[in-house]
Amino acid sequence: MRPFRIARILGVDVIGDPSLIALGVLLSWVIYLELSLPDIDVSGTTAFLGAVAGGVIFLATVLAHEVSHTAVAQRRGLEVKRIRLMIFGGASELREESNSPGTEAAVAIVGPFTSAVIAAGLLALAAPLDGVAEGVLRFVGLANLALAVFNILPGMPLDGGRVLRAFLWHRTGDRDKATRLALQSGRFFGLGLVGVGAYLALRTGTGAVGIWVAFVGWFMTRMAAASARGHRLEMATRGRTVGDVMRRVTESVSGNRTIAEAVDLYQIGPRLRTLVVEVEGRIVGLLGQLEVEQVPAEQRVATQVGAAMTRIGPADVVDVNTKLAQALNREAGATRHIVATENGRVVGIIGGPEVASLFDVDESEMTRE
Repeated sequence: MRPFRIARILGVDVIGDPSLIALGVLLSWVIYLELSLPDIDVSGTTAFLGAVAGGVIFLATVLAHEVSHTAVAQRRGLEVKRIRLMIFGGASELREESNSPGTEAAVAIVGPFTSAVIAAGLLALAAPLDGVAEGVLRFVGLANLALAVFNILPGMPLDGGRVLRAFLWHRTGDRDKATRLALQSGRFFGLGLVGVGAYLALRTGTGAVGIWVAFVGWFMTRMAAASARGHRLEMATRGRTVGDVMRRVTESVSGNRTIAEAVDLYQIGPRLRTLVVEVEGRIVGLLGQLEVEQVPAEQRVATQVGAAMTRIGPADVVDVNTKLAQALNREAGATRHIVATENGRVVGIIGGPEVASLFDVDESEMTRE
């Protein structure tokens, strides 16, 4: 199942990850179990409806958490690419890094603050009530309190980790060093949660809770590792353009040629390097070894390149002088490649090998303290 669009808020698309459905079902089930306790006198239907409502309300509060990040980021002059909601909460994805420690801290801290305010409000509303309404509001309020506490842990990629990075950035004046330290802290806390979860599962008899805590810790370490790779890529692309790293392409292949002709003309070595396909001067797709292999050998003499190619999206064609970080941060099409043009003429292409080469920069430059 692919990510799906939920809404557009503050000019930003809100995207739901398929795992968001699992989160809603899980929360509704937990609320249903709580509403079904003997001391709460409600029917099964009422408990079910209350549980569904509680799950929806909690997802709405998670969205409010992320929208608060987006609102502050936009006020600070940052462009937000999208808001993504998933099983472990959400993320407001920025197109660029914060330009100062103050901006970094402001954007990060507003999320946990929003969740804490929501928690206080819901718990206050629940206090004079009883029955289903009290149970639902109290559960969602406590869930938001837990969300606020979890997010304020001082380790990236959590909000608390970004606050820690802002503090270290302010103290050292070195954003890259601050990022590395905050990411190390994120891995430390993630591994710590894995250990706590294992202890709860094996020694205290609270198996389900322990497994969940360990899973959250594992997810946190994975997210920290992904953020570390993203930081390395950001460092590697800093100050570079598409033209600096592209593989130069001197010509394109016509979509009207047969695959056999394209292979004879352009294959060097055992594999066909990815080629740009043009029809009547317009870039329409890419042809590489993968596309060739999908056509049986006996049919390649009669199959046109245009029928076998992977179509390219408009966002995948950029000017050679485009900033590399901007090009890599675009919404990539099916080909996952970038075609570089200069004055309307194809001059290069960026694919997996070219992106991988970015990580071959001098390690001393990446780890210097």
